[in-house]
Amino acid sequence: MILALLIVVLACSARPPPAAAGTAMQPGEACLRRCGDIDIPYPFGVGRGCHLETGDWTFSLSCNRTADGRQRLYNYQIEVVDMSVRHGQLRIYSLINPWCYNSSTRGMNGQNNWWYDMSITNFRINDALNRFTVVGCNSLAYIRSLNDTTDLYMTGCMAMCPGVGRLENGSCAGVGCCQTAIPSGLNGYQISFEEKFNTSGTSSFSPCSYAVLLEAAAFDFRTTYVTTDEFMAANGNQVPLVLDWAIGNKTCEEAKRNASAYACVSGSSECVDSKYGRGKGYLCNCSAGYDGNPYLLNGCQDINECESSRYPCSVPGTCVNTIGGYNCVCPDEKSGNAYNGTCEQRKSQLGWEIAIGVSAGVIVLIITACCVYMIYAKRRLAKIKSEYFKQHGGHTLFDEMRSRQGLSFKLFTQGELEEATGSFGVVLLELLTCRKALNLEELEEEKYLSSQFLLVLGENRLEEMLDPQIKSEQSIEVLEQAAELARQCLEMLGEKRPTMREVAEELDRLSKLACHPWGPPDSGELVGLLRSSPSPTTYSGQSRLEHGSSTRNVSFDDTAYIGIQSPR
Repeated sequence: MILALLIVVLACSARPPPAAAGTAMQPGEACLRRCGDIDIPYPFGVGRGCHLETGDWTFSLSCNRTADGRQRLYNYQIEVVDMSVRHGQLRIYSLINPWCYNSSTRGMNGQNNWWYDMSITNFRINDALNRFTVVGCNSLAYIRSLNDTTDLYMTGCMAMCPGVGRLENGSCAGVGCCQTAIPSGLNGYQISFEEKFNTSGTSSFSPCSYAVLLEAAAFDFRTTYVTTDEFMAANGNQVPLVLDWAIGNKTCEEAKRNASAYACVSGSSECVDSKYGRGKGYLCNCSAGYDGNPYLLNGCQDINECESSRYPCSVPGTCVNTIGGYNCVCPDEKSGNAYNGTCEQRKSQLGWEIAIGVSAGVIVLIITACCVYMIYAKRRLAKIKSEYFKQHGGHTLFDEMRSRQGLSFKLFTQGELEEATGSFGVVLLELLTCRKALNLEELEEEKYLSSQFLLVLGENRLEEMLDPQIKSEQSIEVLEQAAELARQCLEMLGEKRPTMREVAEELDRLSKLACHPWGPPDSGELVGLLRSSPSPTTYSGQSRLEHGSSTRNVSFDDTAYIGIQSPR
């Protein structure tokens, strides 16, 4: 009780030493970095200039030698167990609060209730790792906020003992032992017992009750904690308690604005806001792949994962350390997944190389053969075309064209000839009338031969347009049928015109009719020629036409049959 009160008095009356205003200082080489068997990492330190100055007592420690000759580390007068820069935690000893039955007075001793105020530091009690614990029989204790705090809370825990035989080691579920969680963000508390629940009725086997806020992982309930004073004796009247710490009361964003006071000074480090919310400070961590102290210059160093106790690769001997990481690489003669699989001997690639080489050779051979064949086929086709050209009078056509230099020629394809009956109708009219298709010197209604022809034909005055020489050499029946063929070829709609095959057949029939010796009108052979459509043959008859002052021989070979070899 005296120690607890002394702690409170010192905590409330002490004032931190003057801080170096706004300076993220670095410790000197002479600073104490170990007290007894406890390491002292910066920002903690013993003495002025050896810890981070934040304007409070959070990082200020003292190293004292106690009566037993041991060096012990304290924050104020509270003994420190250890500290962690990586987790931002400080473990201290928390006093066990007993309440016992006095057999001499046959009553309960007075309660030595005590409280702890951490408002002058930047510590918070870790709610996840600590538990409020009550040990005893018929014991009810409370943990509550300090009277002068604005965040009021209170919680309790009750332990009962139906009998000693019901107690069980390791079990803290209400029989001889009870544990309960605490709220988050506490920086002070007080403990008290409920007097209506005491051990006066169980003093023969359980005279005392105990209440303490402690680290849950450091506590293992024993049945002798209820039946004897082992809980106090074995732990020296105190047990570990975990505190969280942070730097200042600013967020990371706010702290970075003042580079001279910003505590994360190491390269490869990063700032993390306190988990307790805005205005509760920040912590510094080394970046992934690095370890060390981010509060020291060059304090974060690359981790050699290949030398860690837990080998990072699934295949031994494959780890390659890199800056900020590592790789798992199979040896040269092996392949596979060294991260979480295996590395196996590589299979010979000779078979694949041979197969690829043979395949490439076959492809080249096929391409070469195809090229040779294409050249051969092209030359063969050219030879065939030349033979057919010669066979079907191609050379004769060229000789004819050379002999008529100065005249324009147009060579028609088979398809063009089959559709070109309209052009052929005009040519036929020129042959029948010995006139030009277009004569700009004539009257308007007589300029166009085709329109004048259709007009005259419709009025049954065909003989007026026929050339006299033509009329004298051919019968009127033949000329009328030739004129009808010309009219059909001049139809406006292409589908109404005869095809060139039909034109050729009709010209062949007219050619035979013109050469036939005229017999009686009712001659059967003559009627057959007038009505039939025989197969096409080459027309070789000639007509002597006069145009202007010149005279020339014109045949159907010159006009109609050039290029007609395969009628439709």
